[in-house]
Amino acid sequence: MGIAKDIKQPEFKTSREKALTNLLYTFHWYHNRENKIFKCKDLTAQQFNVLRILRGAYPDYLNMGKIKEVMLDKNPDVTRLSNRLEKKNMVEKKQNSENRREILIRINQKGLDTLKSIDPLISQLINEIGVSEEEAEKLSCLLDKMRE
Repeated sequence: MGIAKDIKQPEFKTSREKALTNLLYTFHWYHNRENKIFKCKDLTAQQFNVLRILRGAYPDYLNMGKIKEVMLDKNPDVTRLSNRLEKKNMVEKKQNSENRREILIRINQKGLDTLKSIDPLISQLINEIGVSEEEAEKLSCLLDKMRE
C-alpha cells in the first residue's frame, strides 16, 4: 500500500505535501499501536515518556523543567503527569531543599518494574517495523534535516 491508497487521496500538490501527510499518518499509525501497550499497563504515552526520562536519570531526582525540556511532546502539564504517576505509586517527589518552590521527582521501583515489563513489548513493536537498520538511519537523517 501507499499513503495515497491508505487515505484515498489520489493526488498531492507536491511530493513534500505527500511526504508530510505520510509522516503524520505513519506517526498516528505507530502511536495507536504503542497506546495499546500502554493501556494494558494503565499508562498514557506522556506518562511512559516521563518514566523513561526518569529512568535515564535514576537514582537522581529531576525537576519538572528538566523533564519537559527533553519530553517528546512539549505540551503536556508535567506537574499533572507527575501527580498521576505519584497516585499510581510509580514515582516519588520531594521538595528541593535549596529552592522550596521547586518539586523534584524520581522514578521508584514500581515505575522501574513497569518499564521493564513494557520494554520487550516496545522492542517487538519496533522490530516489526518493515525497514532495515540502514533504511531507518537514512530516515532518521532526513527527519533531522527537516527540523533544521
